[in-house]
Amino acid sequence: MFAPRICFVDVETTGSSPARERVTEVGVVSVEAEGDDLRVSEWSSLVNPGVPIPSEIQWLTGITNDMVRAAPSFTEIAHDLAARLHDAIFVAHNARFDYGFLRAEFARCGLTWRAPTLCTVRLSRLLYPDRAPHSLDAIVARFGLDGEVRHRALGDARVLWRFLQRLVDVFGREEVNHTVERLLARPATPAFLPPEALDEVPAVPGVYLFFGLNAHPIYIGKSVDLRARVAGHFNADHASSTDARLAQEVRRIEWEETAGPIGALLREAELIKTRLPAHNIALRRRAQAVLTSFDEFGRPRLLRAADVAPERLHGMFGPFGSRASARRRLTEIASEHALCLKAMGLETRGRRAAPDAPCFSFQLRRCRGCCVGAEAPADHAVRVVAAVEPLRVPTWPYAGAVALVERNAAQQREDWHVFDRWCWLGSVRTLDAALALARGEARVFEVDAYRIARQAVARAQEGALGVQPLS
Repeated sequence: MFAPRICFVDVETTGSSPARERVTEVGVVSVEAEGDDLRVSEWSSLVNPGVPIPSEIQWLTGITNDMVRAAPSFTEIAHDLAARLHDAIFVAHNARFDYGFLRAEFARCGLTWRAPTLCTVRLSRLLYPDRAPHSLDAIVARFGLDGEVRHRALGDARVLWRFLQRLVDVFGREEVNHTVERLLARPATPAFLPPEALDEVPAVPGVYLFFGLNAHPIYIGKSVDLRARVAGHFNADHASSTDARLAQEVRRIEWEETAGPIGALLREAELIKTRLPAHNIALRRRAQAVLTSFDEFGRPRLLRAADVAPERLHGMFGPFGSRASARRRLTEIASEHALCLKAMGLETRGRRAAPDAPCFSFQLRRCRGCCVGAEAPADHAVRVVAAVEPLRVPTWPYAGAVALVERNAAQQREDWHVFDRWCWLGSVRTLDAALALARGEARVFEVDAYRIARQAVARAQEGALGVQPLS
């Protein structure tokens, strides 16, 4: 025994997402050392998930809606189950799936539950590196572990206990214990990645790409410590449902080193824009971003950010994620500063009302009355510009294009990030290449690059980055 208490666990569920789906059955085989002997006990329970079980899941598991209708809810079995799992090594096949579902169910009950986990997929891969696949069906066939009711929780939990016993027969207790200790000591890796995959990722700044079954990345991220960040996606606690899905899908990891965080941010934004990974939804939506200017009456004019020429940026405000978000933010500012939504062209109520009718905010005493002549339009326009001034795109602080130089002594690396008027022209490794970018690259305003450029300029002004004029 590699631990005083081991629990072989399997759960059946209504689907694959712990955040959205629910548990329908739990099975536990507990193995506890008593001197030189082992005490084995079993427990299982159907669970009423509170939602319908999809027909394809009913077909796979044999668990129907009728079977769980009178079963206890997870809340009713939570304390009993937690007591059974207490102080035990949690063993499951593709343990991240079962562990993630139980963590989510316990959390819904207001209980915090954690356990050290052992994945029998990874155990099989380590002991049989040349015997793929390592699915539970393949293991049952390979070792002759028939006789259990498959795709039911207790039957699959029994298979795992029998599988561990067979491994001890084949390899001996000492080698199995040593292999288990290696797995428990290392960060968890997805079942479809080689056990050494995380060891190969360097602990340096850069970007990483996760791939599924084809050549198209499913997720792209960045970090100042690639190894720690990549491992963080695959810890057993799963901070997000996205991490849980990635753990199920990832088959390969690639990475690119950078000299520091600015280079990592820029490269991540560039890769997401060009490679369009499925799980980077937020960054992919930036094409809708807008900037706004204001006319002489304080009315906003929204423009697609990518269409604004660099020389016009200082007269612009924003950026905003979309036209709708721009209108929401400007409406909030109007409310904070008693501005007139009607005068700003943001009044959406009563379009057929008389032209001289007061705005809704005036009736609530949240407008100083530009809509009814109580405040001069010119004075109101001045107040509008003052209220939105914190959103103004600042003046470019240099005479022309510059390279902001990010250095990393440990890597013996320099990245030259070339910017002009908040536009990123590219990142290179030498002064000559930076000069070539400054001379020939078009200036195009992009929201992600602008926000990173603001950070880079602030770091340069603090002395954390070198500044090399290029014009």
